[in-house]
Amino acid sequence: MLSVLAVLIFSQFMWLQQQMKQEKLAFRSKLEMSLESMLNFHALQGYTTPDPQKPNTATITIEETTEEIDTTHQLGSIEISTKKYSQNFSLHKVFEATFINISLKRKKIQLKVIDSLFRSNFTGLEYIKCYDMQLSKNGVIVDSCQTKNTIPKNAPETIQIQIPLGTKEIYVFTANFKLRTLPFLRLMFYSLSISGIAVILVVLFMLWMLVKLQQKINQLQWREQAISGIVHDLKSPISFTYTFLDYLANKEQSPSTLKQLSNANLNISKLSNKIELILTLFRGKKKKIIMKVETYPLAKKCEELLSELNVIYQKKQVKYTINIPENLNIWVDSLYFEMALRNLLDNAFKYSNASVIINITTKTDKKKLYICIKDSGKGISPKEQKRIFREFYRSDKNTKGHGIGLSFSQQIVKAHKGSIKLQSKIGEGSTFCIVLPTKAVNNEQ
Repeated sequence: MLSVLAVLIFSQFMWLQQQMKQEKLAFRSKLEMSLESMLNFHALQGYTTPDPQKPNTATITIEETTEEIDTTHQLGSIEISTKKYSQNFSLHKVFEATFINISLKRKKIQLKVIDSLFRSNFTGLEYIKCYDMQLSKNGVIVDSCQTKNTIPKNAPETIQIQIPLGTKEIYVFTANFKLRTLPFLRLMFYSLSISGIAVILVVLFMLWMLVKLQQKINQLQWREQAISGIVHDLKSPISFTYTFLDYLANKEQSPSTLKQLSNANLNISKLSNKIELILTLFRGKKKKIIMKVETYPLAKKCEELLSELNVIYQKKQVKYTINIPENLNIWVDSLYFEMALRNLLDNAFKYSNASVIINITTKTDKKKLYICIKDSGKGISPKEQKRIFREFYRSDKNTKGHGIGLSFSQQIVKAHKGSIKLQSKIGEGSTFCIVLPTKAVNNEQ
């Protein structure tokens, strides 16, 4: 969230810079047009003959005549070729350039007058911190004026404007302006206000999300502590049951009863190991499955699991086949892997009808070992197959469960560098295949 906020603020800063750049370009255009207009206006004074009765007035007279024009006293002449179009041609610019030629020749253009016109008439002076003006002839400065401050020529806040004067491109007017930033920001007040409100709203939303997230974390931590406590408390009754079964076995003489007590003792031992495993996971800071691999006789373990589940689901008619080589041992964490295998077999029993048919097979190729469990259950639709491994997701809400088994089984298999594949059709059952790398096969057989 902090990263998103930083990106948002940075993007707003970049947008502000771009807007400032656009505003300064528009201001530059305004400066250039105003200065060019003032130069042309001032040139009129240097062109016309002063009228004693109108000392501050320039008079331009345009007359139509049919007589031959006397060119001996002409003000100037300009040749314009009409064969080739000149870009941005304007007749009034020709007149202005002609007047400026005359004024320059008479040395009547003075920068102090331009400066006075600029200060009196330019409407954007509040945006300018300081400036200077120069008039050069063939690159040599012939007149200049400036404010008290020195103008940095290559600074980002400096604008330089050059206007060629006349028609002969000998004279050049140059002006450098150092701008203020604050007036431009005031000009963008509404845009900045909307942007600021947007950032504040996003920050408030993110803070609200952080509060909600912290509440959720606290809730999850409370649940974790509660579950950890409950699981821990299960150890006492299980230890009592384990001890009591051992006591009964010492007193019992019947071989069949002893066998049943032995099986019960074995299952209690498995349950105790699983409780220790769960407590280890709760204590682990990374909540990561830590593997402890050993030899696991697959066919024998499948037989034991099916016998155990057959007792649990004794109301169902179960037929199963195990097509696994007896000498096939795999190199896995026996406690974890048996949990994954048991979950898959338990689902085969649970989601089948009264008549259950289960077939367990294995096959290998150059890179993979496949352990496939095929059942005669209800089947899973293609839509639900995409969700079936999500934690807490259950496709059949009428069957008891919590939606944890398949998700946890997938985590266990992934920890063994493997995966679980599913093939299923509605009404035809499902096939779950645990796919392991061939290096998981224990070659010490």
